[in-house]
Amino acid sequence: MSVISRLQRLTGEGSKESGGRSKAEQLSRLRERIDAVLSRRPEGRKAEAPPSGRGRGVPLGDLVPGVETTNEAGAFFCVNRVAGGSSRHGERCIRDLAPLDMERLAILANDPVLRGLDYRQALFLDTETTGLAGGTGTVAFLIGLGWFEEGGFVTRQLFARDYAEERATLLCLTELLRGKRFLVSFNGKAFDANLLAARFIMNRLPDPLAGLPHLDLLHPARRLLSHRLSDRRLGALEVAVLGFEREGDIPGSEIPQRYFDWLRLRDGRLMADVFEHNRLDILSLAALAAQLAELLDPDGENARCHPGDRLAAARLFLARSCPYDAVRRLVPLIGGSCPETAREAGRELSLVYKRSDQWPAAVAIWEEMVRRDGEDLFALVELAKWCEHRRRDFAQALVLTMRACACAGRLSPDDRADLARRRERLERKLASWKAVK
Repeated sequence: MSVISRLQRLTGEGSKESGGRSKAEQLSRLRERIDAVLSRRPEGRKAEAPPSGRGRGVPLGDLVPGVETTNEAGAFFCVNRVAGGSSRHGERCIRDLAPLDMERLAILANDPVLRGLDYRQALFLDTETTGLAGGTGTVAFLIGLGWFEEGGFVTRQLFARDYAEERATLLCLTELLRGKRFLVSFNGKAFDANLLAARFIMNRLPDPLAGLPHLDLLHPARRLLSHRLSDRRLGALEVAVLGFEREGDIPGSEIPQRYFDWLRLRDGRLMADVFEHNRLDILSLAALAAQLAELLDPDGENARCHPGDRLAAARLFLARSCPYDAVRRLVPLIGGSCPETAREAGRELSLVYKRSDQWPAAVAIWEEMVRRDGEDLFALVELAKWCEHRRRDFAQALVLTMRACACAGRLSPDDRADLARRRERLERKLASWKAVK
């Protein structure tokens, strides 16, 4: 059978069944028969709905109050919101967060440059990315920003609806940074800033974040709150410190997959939760900055904290080489109602006095500590040192050392060895002094 005959047989052309029908009618019947056959094959069936059951996608603009924005690099989706002064975030109203004390923010950041700036020049930053490990392949598809303005707090979110819009969001970020002088983030020094720097390089744009003063709240939060909080993630701090608890929030680990699903389905319901998660992160940055700054209040009148927080604040000032500010916070704690905090405060304060040669003040603290607890090893050893090196009273120094040795079971082997060497040295000095006498 020739090829032409086969085609005629397949199409029905020239057969009795054709009945004089036109070629168009015959081809139409042929297509119907082919479609019927393919519909019975698995690979020919219509694609089923996604397993999530979301059905037809909902436009992002119907769920998130944003608009398409354009600049010289192209278009992207931008959401702008304002939290008024009466708006609440946890236990605080927005109007109660400002003004931020720049002296205290400088201590938190360990950057004296912040002292000369205004809190309204701060840009609060948090990103949502395609991966949590970073790397050159990770993209910040949502850049969340915030700042104080006219009694309220503005949040602006720059969303790259696909990879091609990333350059436009980065260019918008550059424009916004021209009116700001420093960054505030949570773990932004290790992650967000480095990631954005890489994305600027990949897009052949100058990095506007380079050299900008940066207050990363993760580090002072650890210093000030580790004594009572084992979990210092932002979500845990929101509950324990800010009195804010999220309902129905999407876990951060799920956000990258949400974006990948968005790229495939373009369903706004996939991203609405991500926008809200990011917006709350930005608001929490502002509230946490205000709360940590209050913990540094020397009088503690407005700080919602307990004595352990104030002790941690004093230690932060010591770490920042600000002994005068540390003393202002330690002195009230010595006579406090919490014995453990009072002891630790006395220890820190006595060492400040010791380093500044204020020996009477230091000795008075050590003697009071021994009166409260006759087995206070720290105070016994410090008094022994003072008697040996300052008063040259070897006999009293040996008595104090022997008292410390009697309760040395609580010490490490190295500390016990130090005490033994001190005792032997004092015994030799005392023997030599008696021989000379």
